[in-house]
Amino acid sequence: MIAVSGASGNLGSSTVRHLVQRTDAARVLALSRTPDKSADLGVRTRHADFDEPHALVRALDGVERLLIISIGTDDRLPKHARAIDAAAKAGVGHVLFTSITRAGDPGHPNPLVPDYGATERLLAESGLAFTVLRFNVWVEMLTLVGAAPRAVATGVLPSNSRDGRIGHITRDDSAAVAAAVLAEGGSQGEILEVTGPEAVTDADVADALTEATGRRVRYEEVADAEHPQRLLDQGFPEHFAHAWSAAGIAKRDGWYDITTHTVQRLTGRPATTITDYFAAHRAELVS
Repeated sequence: MIAVSGASGNLGSSTVRHLVQRTDAARVLALSRTPDKSADLGVRTRHADFDEPHALVRALDGVERLLIISIGTDDRLPKHARAIDAAAKAGVGHVLFTSITRAGDPGHPNPLVPDYGATERLLAESGLAFTVLRFNVWVEMLTLVGAAPRAVATGVLPSNSRDGRIGHITRDDSAAVAAAVLAEGGSQGEILEVTGPEAVTDADVADALTEATGRRVRYEEVADAEHPQRLLDQGFPEHFAHAWSAAGIAKRDGWYDITTHTVQRLTGRPATTITDYFAAHRAELVS
């Protein structure tokens, strides 16, 4: 069997949908703390909770390949460790883990990276065959946090990232890559940087929003000290304004300036451009 953890979430459910296009649905198992929410995926479901290690081993019985989707809560590292330990005890043949781009690099400014890097090391030391999928920043984040809709509404995208670039990838492309590796069983022992088709600046993002929505969006360079206030003036919460400014510095320093052909190589189709993504979600940007 091929199992996907967190199958009731966005990435997990999308991965399952891609999986059933590549293999018999009878081989696919959706794991979740809320399996009833995965009932519409057309595959078998099992309850699985990373906080219930003994039950988790039983939930992984008969699983040949497993996708561990990283946890979003602050106690992610012990949860990841329990999932890896359960996979080893259950005899899982191949474990995939969703990580963050350049998670193994010392000095990475993303505060989540230490947990992801530690999880990668645990997996490498577990004795399990493994694949790490380091996803670059999802372009969906620009919509979900409100940066893109606010830019469209105001006509201005304030940024402190200057010419810093980021290899934005869509969540759907990320799911397609995970499904391809799960279905084929390749890439064992590999740490794969998974990105969009090109690394883009915030000026490129503004141009893409203009093209996709038909509304003029102007990129405006802002100093670090002024950037949080500009975001506050656009209606962002204070904690987010400061976090987004810090991310702009990280982008400027090149931490996300990575482009690979992993999506094309593993899925057989090109990665989605930010313009195509914005065009497909125009209603969310102009509402």
